[in-house]
Formats: sequence, C-alpha cells, structure tokens
Amino acid sequence: MTEFGRKLRSDFLLQQDGVFLNNGSFGAVPAPVRLAQQAWRDAVETQPDIFFRETIYTATRASAARLARLCGTSGDALIFTPNVTEAVAVVLAAMDLHAGDKILLLDVAYAAVRRAVDVMCRRTGALVRTIPTGLQMTPAAYAEGLRAGLTPRTRLVILDHIVSPTAQMLPVEDLVPIAKAHGARVFIDGAHALGQVALNLDALGADWYATNAHKWLFTPRGSCILYAGPGVRAVTRPAIVSHYYEDAFPQRFDYVGTRDVTPYFAAADGADYLDSLGFDALTAHRAALIAAANAALGKFGATLVTPHAPALAAWALPQSRAADPADGLALMKSLWDNAKIQIAANVTHGRLLLRLSLQAYVDLEDIAALAHALDRLGWPGR
Repeated sequence: MTEFGRKLRSDFLLQQDGVFLNNGSFGAVPAPVRLAQQAWRDAVETQPDIFFRETIYTATRASAARLARLCGTSGDALIFTPNVTEAVAVVLAAMDLHAGDKILLLDVAYAAVRRAVDVMCRRTGALVRTIPTGLQMTPAAYAEGLRAGLTPRTRLVILDHIVSPTAQMLPVEDLVPIAKAHGARVFIDGAHALGQVALNLDALGADWYATNAHKWLFTPRGSCILYAGPGVRAVTRPAIVSHYYEDAFPQRFDYVGTRDVTPYFAAADGADYLDSLGFDALTAHRAALIAAANAALGKFGATLVTPHAPALAAWALPQSRAADPADGLALMKSLWDNAKIQIAANVTHGRLLLRLSLQAYVDLEDIAALAHALDRLGWPGR
C-alpha cells in the first residue's frame, strides 16, 4: 500500500524546508519519470538522425496509446502539444470564423484562453460572449447560463472542466449535449483534469478536449494532449506549418519542427507512476486533505468555493475591505517569504481566493502548517 504525504517527498526534488500546496500551477516530477525523460534525451543525443527520422513517430504514437487508456479513447484520437495554450491556438485555427459569428466562454475562463479568443475575434470580426458564474454554482445554474448565452450565430463554446482561479468543476457531461444540440462546436479546457479526474472522452462527445499531463500526471512540463473528435480531425492542424502539415491526422502533429518532445514520451511513465500509487487511493487521500483544509480554514471564516475538483479547491477569505487585485500575489509572497508555504491566490468575483492543490506528497502536517501561518501572518485586508 502506498504511503502518501511526506514519506513520498523523497521521490521529488521539492525544497525540503518548503510546504508545496500549488502543484496545479506547474506540477512536480517524481524521480522515475525524470529518469525516463533523461533516457529519452540520451537517445536523441546518441543518434539524432534515427531519432527524428524514425523513433519520434513510433514513440509518439506509443505514448498517445498509453494515455488513451486514461482518457477513454483511442491513441489515434490524441495528439501532443506543449501546453493547452497551443492547443487553443490549434482549435481556433480550425474554426472558419466570419464577422458576426460568436464564441461563448465562461467569465472565469483562463486568461490566456480569453486572450487568444480576443485576438482571433479581432482578426475575423467574430464576437465574444461570456457565461456569468459565481463562487457557489449548481449544475442547473451552469446549464441555465449556457442556454442563455447561446445564439443562432454561436459557432464555438469553450468550457472549462476545472476552472483555474476558482477550482470549480463543471458538469461538462451535461453541458456538451446542450451546446451540440444548438449546432455549436465544443472545446473543453481540461488543463487540470488528466491525473485528477477519470475521463471518457469518446462518451463525452466534445469536439476537442485539451489536458496537460504536467500538472497532475507527474509528467515533465511541456506535455499536453489534445483530443479531436471524428468530425473535426480533418480541419485540426498544427499551429505551426511544418513539413508534415498536409499529412493525415494525427501524424501531421507528430513532428512539428525540431523541438524537445521527450516530455510527450515521459507522459507514459507519468501514467505508470500514477498507476503505481493507485488512483482510487490517491483520490481518497486528496479528499481527506480537502476536508481537513476546510475544517482548518473554516475557523478563520473562509468559505469553500463549490463545486470543487477532487484535488483542487479554493476558499474565499474574509476581508475587512474590498479585495484588491494585488491581494492574491501579496498573500502568496507573504506565505512563502515568511513561512515557506507555497499556495496560489487570486481575486475573482471581488473575493480573495486561496487555492490549494492536494498532490500525493501533501499530508495533514502541511495543512496544519498553513493554518498556523495564516493565524500568525494574516492576509491582506484581514
């Protein structure tokens, strides 16, 4: 049986005197996966010609097939990009947008996604429309917001599976059919999903789904998979035009210029590492940590944002004044500089949110240390 928490920290290079509660932003790579990536890097240097002329194709497809087992699909439905940001560029480029067409997304969509949409709309004359949300949502509220936002000119609906700033988890399985029935294509930003949530992408029915392996799947940074449904594969092409741009899907994505693709291959080892921990046991460990954090933070008047993800949750901290956009960064800096505790924080919907990522190496002592630091240091506007 795997022992989670501090006993697992030996697998990671995380600073020994630090408490790391922000895995969701950039991830952390365990030793077995780091070694696997280094082996691939050595293979590149041993025979670069053979690697880029032969190995890159077989290794990419093998890794895609391994990840497909976690995603409820087949390997030929998956391609790799360095991150969800590039995957968004791929999806937007696949949409033949015209003046007056509409793209619908959440008001809390990831900032880089919203910026990419804004740029595409300026180029094409398409329009952006947002779905309003709050810090306490129900599946019915999400569905109502989606229906209200759809118009006859809505061409693309972008949904977050897990919202980055608020850690809220959307009922995408209920929302996708609503958008599809309206005639819109659907892209789901699942940046935080892989390794945290059980996925069945074929059954979900979205046109595109992107998820980072380097957040929760213990994979080196620079590894994202993009799922493309059967109906959009012909128009899904790399964001960069390279030699194989006109090849069939998914092969047209397997060699896009000379880049470091070893994170793509090591993603398979990340999946193996997750399996070695036991997904169900890890999910239970994370749930216990969220419950402990909720009890500890509740003593300060913090309110859990709902519905939260299995390993990612946010709390609204009470303040004696209106929240300032700088409060999030100030809280993060204060906790690290004064207590060596790494968290994420931001201001959303006018509230200061403290977001915690509960990875396998986190334990109850880390939660207690956070509570002690908050009691001692306070936070902006406490």
